[in-house]
Amino acid sequence: MGTEIGVSGFCRSVGLASEYDYKRRCVATGKIMYHAHIGLNTWDATLRALAHVVGELAASGHVLDRFGLCLDRAMSLPEARRDSIPRETGPVLSSDEWRAVGEQSLSQPHLGDFMIGTAASEENCRHALAHGVTTVGNLGQFFTFDIPGGGDDVEVTTATVGALQQMAAARDRGAVVHSYLDDGPAMQLKHYANYLGWAALESHIIEGMLGARLGHCFGGLVPQPAARALIALAMPQLHEPDAVGSMIYGNTVDYTKDRVHNEAVLSSYLLVDIATQLRRPTGHAINPVPLTENLRIPDATDILEVHQLGREIEREARRSADLFAWERLEAQAYEGVRYAHEWARRALGVLEEDGVDVRRAYDVLLALRRMDVRTLEARIDLRPPKGLGDLEPWKAQTSRSMLATIMRDTSVRLDGVRIVVASLDVHDLIRDVLVKVLMSLGAEVILLPGDSHPAAVIAAAEAENADTVIVSTYNGGALRQARAIADAVHERDYDGQIFMGGVLNEETGGEVPVDVSEQVRALGIRTVDDIAGLPGLIQPVS
Repeated sequence: MGTEIGVSGFCRSVGLASEYDYKRRCVATGKIMYHAHIGLNTWDATLRALAHVVGELAASGHVLDRFGLCLDRAMSLPEARRDSIPRETGPVLSSDEWRAVGEQSLSQPHLGDFMIGTAASEENCRHALAHGVTTVGNLGQFFTFDIPGGGDDVEVTTATVGALQQMAAARDRGAVVHSYLDDGPAMQLKHYANYLGWAALESHIIEGMLGARLGHCFGGLVPQPAARALIALAMPQLHEPDAVGSMIYGNTVDYTKDRVHNEAVLSSYLLVDIATQLRRPTGHAINPVPLTENLRIPDATDILEVHQLGREIEREARRSADLFAWERLEAQAYEGVRYAHEWARRALGVLEEDGVDVRRAYDVLLALRRMDVRTLEARIDLRPPKGLGDLEPWKAQTSRSMLATIMRDTSVRLDGVRIVVASLDVHDLIRDVLVKVLMSLGAEVILLPGDSHPAAVIAAAEAENADTVIVSTYNGGALRQARAIADAVHERDYDGQIFMGGVLNEETGGEVPVDVSEQVRALGIRTVDDIAGLPGLIQPVS
């Protein structure tokens, strides 16, 4: 019995069978697609926000083509196990809500985070396809994310391959596997030539071996205009002859608390993203990131604002195409894609040297999930084309520049200080930067896996005789996590320093989480707003 494939309310309203068909129509007509991430604490609240954004845009003659439903990470677990982890930001869909997501006709739904690449992959994929959600991901998370209680490597890989096989069977009916490169190993590599190499490796596995259609997403952690243009122009060459994209995420790493600065960042990346889609259209939907992203969970007003700005910037992009050196940019993308295919070929060769059966997608995926990507990169040892090796991904660039700044501006040494570091959700970029900084200052760092529970963090600190604990969180459960940490401290009589940072908010039943920094401090946990200042707060060993 094959997987049931439904048609969403939105696709029915435009007379098409799937989002893939809609994307092909956009490519043919020169229409730019737009995407908004919307995920308030319940589906009903999310639907109200979606209706507001869509209605206000329609009043100005604009369409919100698709929206990404930001789900609670409990969706990464099979339904029977979802109560095993604390509630966070975003809805957890019931059977009726799955149906409602697909039936609404306001905008095409997209499901990325916590779908494919998790222990619940097959279950999620079946629900999504049955209700007309045909672009489903996020494959990038399969390689890098660990969910508390989320299963072992074998369980997750088995479920992921099962979902990918469903997507392959539904390819002719519009199914597209979504992979956000910035969430996966690609962002951990030395330069954007290898970033494209990882994209080519995913394409070989998903398209070449499993027969599914792959749509790459990128951009959230790509602040450089030159890198954004390179990736956008490489995508249609990388996925020939059926190049179709998921979305281009707005630059999230250059936003600050300064609104004027954020407007300038928004204008810069949207101009590049729209211009490259006009030049080489792939159906990638443009995602303007709300200007408040760095401050709090965006609401409907914040989302609407940047979409209105985006439409104005599109007008400028349409009359500014001659400002871009297209021939040079396209030649660079061509060289990047040639390199990427060779990089992917060599990556498979490395796996084969290690005894992996590179003819079986399951074996390749499991081996890549277990392998350190920087070790793979070093073993491939391929020289990038001239110029591409200088385009450094944000993670490596940020780590290096932050380390240089801290080492320049502080006289603090942390020699002999034992520090337990943990991220209590799936966000690990700043965590990894912090680990490098602390080790460079002489600290002995014990890095816990991403599926750690709060109580396990304190248990590890006690077992490791650690002087300090540093935890980060982002997903709307900071106060619950802080209370669990405080309880564990009391139970074990742990007397070390405890710091907590990230986005300290809590889901309290409203539409968006609220800041709980003060309540966290009341529990005896020090809060940190600026990672650069953290080393100076840590007490050295006497």
